[in-house]
Amino acid sequence: MIFDYFFFKFYKIILKSGIPEFPRFYASLLLGGLINLNLLIFNTLLEKFDRVTYLFDNIIAGISLSLIVAFIFIIYNNSRIEAIKLRFSAEEFQPKKKKLNILFVLYIVLTALAMFLVPLWEPGCLLKMWRG
Repeated sequence: MIFDYFFFKFYKIILKSGIPEFPRFYASLLLGGLINLNLLIFNTLLEKFDRVTYLFDNIIAGISLSLIVAFIFIIYNNSRIEAIKLRFSAEEFQPKKKKLNILFVLYIVLTALAMFLVPLWEPGCLLKMWRG
């Protein structure tokens, strides 16, 4: 349900931004990019603690982003988007809306903080995928 809500929020943001050509694709791209960034940060932290090796070079990072975006795009087809719109506009959903909005903002803020704080902890760790 939380990923449905995140996708729906991105979908609404894209519709309101004035780019209505491909809102489903752009929302899939935003959610997939955010998930891929979190996987990259999590893998970097696990490597810092010597739990796993670094998995994301430039090819694997691009492939994983493409696969995640394609998977999200396939899952959220037009009929599922319409069902999500109905579910999140229903009267019984309104009390949960504030909590989910807080979770959405918290997820974005924590991702942004991790993206900027992890490199301070180990400089250059997020740039490893761009090394040749």
